[in-house]
Amino acid sequence: MFGLFKRNRPTLLPDEPIEMKVSIEIDRPADEVYALLDFADARHQLRARGNEIREISSNPLEYRLWYDLAPDLNFLFRVTEAVPGHSYAYACSIVPPVGRRLGSHEAYTIEPTGEGSCTLTFVNTITHRPGLTEEELGDEVAKSSVAAADALTKLKIQAEFGVEAVEGYERELGQR
Repeated sequence: MFGLFKRNRPTLLPDEPIEMKVSIEIDRPADEVYALLDFADARHQLRARGNEIREISSNPLEYRLWYDLAPDLNFLFRVTEAVPGHSYAYACSIVPPVGRRLGSHEAYTIEPTGEGSCTLTFVNTITHRPGLTEEELGDEVAKSSVAAADALTKLKIQAEFGVEAVEGYERELGQR
């Protein structure tokens, strides 16, 4: 009976990164899809949509993105792997940090599936601030899942139909 008035304290989870993996089929050659991921390439998906990307260090190779949808944030990327036409990976941090996320490592693998198509696999390993509750972690997983699916959808649309099609998709979702 006295237990009815005890305060229910949330259980804290271990401070381990979460990993998400998503794949998508794209009807474009692997080299063209790789160009959309490579920060150094003028065809990079965000650069082609009007955002500014600059190299800020060559050793290690680092870039900064000025993202038009979040002009007050600094998006910093340290390239950890770059194999043209096959894989591209980077550590990402946002300054100042947004929400509970401290940073992530985003890895893309491109596998040709035919003469003009490929499968793009995205593995995102996300680190959060220490001491998340089960509910908070669930919220983060949900947000990250939606963001990953949306990012790959936009990449596919851009690869297959161009920048204007992505802009139409964003308008339809109310992202612009």
